[in-house]
Amino acid sequence: MNCDICCRPHNAQRLPFLCAVDARNHCYEGRIKNLQALMENETLQKEINDLLAQDKADDGPGRSVVLESLSASQRSAEDRTEQIIAQAEKLKGEIAAARKEIADRKAALIRRKSDLASASSGIAARRTRQLEETERSISVAKYKWTRSADQMSSTRSFLCMEAAKLYGLRRIKKGSSARYEYKIGGVDIVDLSSMNVISPELLSTSLANIAHILALTSHYLSVRLPAEITLPHRDYPRPTIFNLSSSYQHGEVPFPGTSPVTSFSAEERESQPQYMPRPRPLFVDKTLPILAKEDPAAHSLFLEGVTLLAYDIAWACSTQGVFVGDRNSFEDVCHMGRNLYNLLIGQQLHSTQTGRLYPPATSSPGAKHDALDQEELGKAPSWMGRYSHGTAHAFLGSAEGSEFIRGFKLPAPLKLADRLKKKLISEVAVPEWEVLEDDAWAIDEGEGQANRTVGGGGTNGWTKVKNR
Repeated sequence: MNCDICCRPHNAQRLPFLCAVDARNHCYEGRIKNLQALMENETLQKEINDLLAQDKADDGPGRSVVLESLSASQRSAEDRTEQIIAQAEKLKGEIAAARKEIADRKAALIRRKSDLASASSGIAARRTRQLEETERSISVAKYKWTRSADQMSSTRSFLCMEAAKLYGLRRIKKGSSARYEYKIGGVDIVDLSSMNVISPELLSTSLANIAHILALTSHYLSVRLPAEITLPHRDYPRPTIFNLSSSYQHGEVPFPGTSPVTSFSAEERESQPQYMPRPRPLFVDKTLPILAKEDPAAHSLFLEGVTLLAYDIAWACSTQGVFVGDRNSFEDVCHMGRNLYNLLIGQQLHSTQTGRLYPPATSSPGAKHDALDQEELGKAPSWMGRYSHGTAHAFLGSAEGSEFIRGFKLPAPLKLADRLKKKLISEVAVPEWEVLEDDAWAIDEGEGQANRTVGGGGTNGWTKVKNR
């Protein structure tokens, strides 16, 4: 603003105040700021007074809230303090109980140590005495077990001998020679090498009797024969025998030559195995030369069945300590009459008279121990009825029993059947004279009549040979 007097602008540095107007102009700005400050101060004072008045009105309720919050905090602190004190008391009780338990355990350990020390003073003597008592009880039990097994073997041998007597098993000496004939049920026991000249009825009857007595013997001795024998029963009129691989591995098998059983339900038919083994017959309806010519398959099956039966007898003899001769010899293994007689009668007669048995080719398992037991019993050693599949004593199915069975090696039944077949076929010689039936003789007689009418005398079909 220009001065009215000097007409120039104010400049505080170069031009100082020259008049009152300049001084007044200089003070305007400060006065305005002071006025603004006073107005703001009044406004703020008014706001403060209003707030103070409002605080005085609300002062009563706020204090009670603060007091309640403080009391709640105090109560929570007291609760925590009580919980801490209770936990501390609990820990003190547990510590005291643990210390008591430790003290009790220490006392128990001390007592046990003292008891152990007192018991250990005579433990060696007591242990020796208990061991002796145990060994004595084991010896007594073993003695009773062996005595019971010997009694059972005696019973088995007695039953076998009585069954053989009831079946009429006998040995008859042929004249002054050293050869014997064997009969069962009044029928000769067949010799395998002479089956070509035996009638089919006699052959079938003899084999049936042998199968019956052998099956009964295996039942009495509680042994399972390697080749299973099927005796006649319902819808099964004649005996048969299975080969070694099919024995005891099949279900119901129909009689050879008949249709399989069809009366099964659907579930039973499904459960039946697809493969059904074929039993070997122990019977024939024709003589062996005719059967070999007409039905070679049936002839082979029959020879295999006969050798399986002989194999069963030789195997039973070997398990019961009966001497069968050379086990690799066809004649000794397949001599059914001699082996069956020695098994059922000859061995027991020999044992009763001499107190000895035929010497076995191989030693039996546990023979040394059993001999000692029998010496204690005051009896002569006897194998008949001892080894079986029916008792734990001398069990043939055990490891020792299996090793014992492997000790006597018999030829395979198929090899025996092949040798028998070759032998029988080689013995079928061509007859010097052909045997003709009655019908054939009728033709020859007609021709003879014509010859006699035309040319005179004849010879009635036979040609006379001039004596030399």
